[in-house]
Amino acid sequence: MTASRIDDKNTWDTFIDESPSGLLFHKWDYLHLTAKHTGSTLLLYAIHKGNEPVCAFPLFHRRMYGIDAIFSPPPLTVIPHLGCVMSRNFEGFKQSKKESTLQMVAEDIREVIEDLSPNYLSIVFVPEFSDIRHYLWNRCSATIRYTYTIDLEQPLEAIWNSLHYKLRSKLKKEDRVGLRLERANDISVLHQLITDRYQDPTLDIPPIKQEYLKDLVTAYPDQIGVYHLYSTEDEIVGAVAAQEYKRFLLWIGTPRIKSAHAGNEYLQWLLIQRAKAEGYPLFENMGANNRDLAFFKSRFNPDLVMYFEIEKKDALGAFSGWAYLTFVKRVLMATGRI
Repeated sequence: MTASRIDDKNTWDTFIDESPSGLLFHKWDYLHLTAKHTGSTLLLYAIHKGNEPVCAFPLFHRRMYGIDAIFSPPPLTVIPHLGCVMSRNFEGFKQSKKESTLQMVAEDIREVIEDLSPNYLSIVFVPEFSDIRHYLWNRCSATIRYTYTIDLEQPLEAIWNSLHYKLRSKLKKEDRVGLRLERANDISVLHQLITDRYQDPTLDIPPIKQEYLKDLVTAYPDQIGVYHLYSTEDEIVGAVAAQEYKRFLLWIGTPRIKSAHAGNEYLQWLLIQRAKAEGYPLFENMGANNRDLAFFKSRFNPDLVMYFEIEKKDALGAFSGWAYLTFVKRVLMATGRI
């Protein structure tokens, strides 16, 4: 087996920084804070071919009520993609070398997982990782997930002209009224807005924990920005959190704030312009898996991009996803920690 544990922050983060598919979610401090706030054991593996690292693979191990689970990422973290990160050279490999490398990665990580003997396994890969055949051949089940992206390397005029005509009309109207965008690292307003939304008992899971979000913003003040959109009367008409690392990822949003303004629409358009001006090649707009959000986000004419989640579970693990979410939601609601 060529998988080995990584215990050095610089080694890990350098690999993530150099890989085109490494996300902020994969960074050392982000992963350790996630482990802390989910009560998980973090296992960081690198897979080598000879002396060359070809893959970084973060796993989280959690035991609850007799159920052993391996996650990447854990539930209730608002991490959309995690799983493995391939090396910066991987895309330049010939197909035969790609397939032999992916086979080695899948076999090595399978040995790691089998040694842990989990009842439940869940891995959600990044959109750039599309070849999951080795996991399917290992009797994992797969679910297709979706995200929206906008190519920021095209001219801004082309992006504008591609927007739905009704959306363009709204944005033109808001352009004339003097709304103001500010970037801050204060999470209190944003978290209160999303907490109010998630008091709805029909929603299955609570929002991200306040202390977890606060710790993440503190650890990455330059890569995680909280944006507020203000009216001329200094009332907040929109608020979001974004991750700004390799891509501009619209990460945590709020429900529509009651206002005369199209706050959410205008806020997203301002952030698209900001991301392009700052040189990001891609704008990712999460929410494509949410039926209630999909049409709203589709009016920005994004590309619909697939990514995959694989799962494997035994008889005991078959209800573990339900049990985990139900139990954690009950605890967080009862203790007021959301």
